[in-house]
Formats: sequence, C-alpha cells, structure tokens
Amino acid sequence: MRHVVWFPVLAFLAACSIGGKKIERDKAGEGTASPASASSASAAGDRVKVALTPLPLEIEVKAGGMGAMDMSMDDKKSVTVDIGDGASLNVSPEERKLAQVKKTYQGDTILFPFKKWEKEDASGAVLQFESDGKKGYMGFTLVEVGGKAYLCKTTGLDGVPSVEVAEKHLTACKTLKAK
Repeated sequence: MRHVVWFPVLAFLAACSIGGKKIERDKAGEGTASPASASSASAAGDRVKVALTPLPLEIEVKAGGMGAMDMSMDDKKSVTVDIGDGASLNVSPEERKLAQVKKTYQGDTILFPFKKWEKEDASGAVLQFESDGKKGYMGFTLVEVGGKAYLCKTTGLDGVPSVEVAEKHLTACKTLKAK
C-alpha cells in the first residue's frame, strides 16, 4: 500500500519539475518545446517538432506546450504529448488491425463505456461513450511510419467535448514522422 501512495507523489513532483524548467526557460527567452526533447521551429514559426522518446518518432505541435512524457509500462511503449490549447494525444505502437482496435473500444464497459460510433473511416474512428451520466468522445487513428503502425488517440478521462474537437486534435497525428 505504501508504494501505491508514492506513485502519485512522484508523478506530481515530476510534473512540477517540468513546469518549473519551462518557466525558467521562458524567463530566459529560450525555446518553447519539451525540456527533454530537441525541437525546431517550422516555417510557420508557431510550430515545433517534439521527440516522442522512447518511440522513434517526432510530431509537429503548437509551440509553447509541455512537450512529451514517456508513459511506457513494462514492455508497452507509450508517449503522451501536449499538442497545444490544453489538449494532448497518446501515441503507442500497434500490432492489431483497425477492426480489432475498434472491437476493443466497443467492448469497454468500465473506463470509456462505449455508446456508439460517431465517425469511422479507413484509418480511424471517433466514438461516443457515457460515464456517470456524462457524454464524452474519443478519437483514434492508425498511422504508419517506417513500416510500423502506431495508434494515435485523444486523451482525458472525460474524453473530449465533441466529435469536431476529437477530429481537430487527431490532425496532429498526420505530422508523425520517424526521427
């Protein structure tokens, strides 16, 4: 039981540490991407490339975000990245086909109790779920980079507020590239 209590404390301290480094960088007038990842401004000037370490990927997102955080557990690699405007995406390697991924979400009765598919296409979907009487949406897409498939999905225990927001967030998945 003692170990269970330490995990949230350590996660909080890590988040505070990352936030503090961002504030120090901003005061110094330095860059705007993840403290742990190299970034470079794109031609538009308001976008940066963020490394999704330990995955061999990078993604282009709005400048000024919190960067990426390794969410891997055991041998399952996963990275959550801030895409700007208070939104984030989770990216992980995916060996299953889209139909199998959809079947998993459709069978969820606990974390995101599936209600219906709102949008579906050849590479992804947006689903509606209902939890504690509240409606939420989650979007995901399969993206192939370097011959490997990655699942890129919206995040948040409450999901996102609409199908349109889910689709908007998923557009960042199109910028996934090999490092």
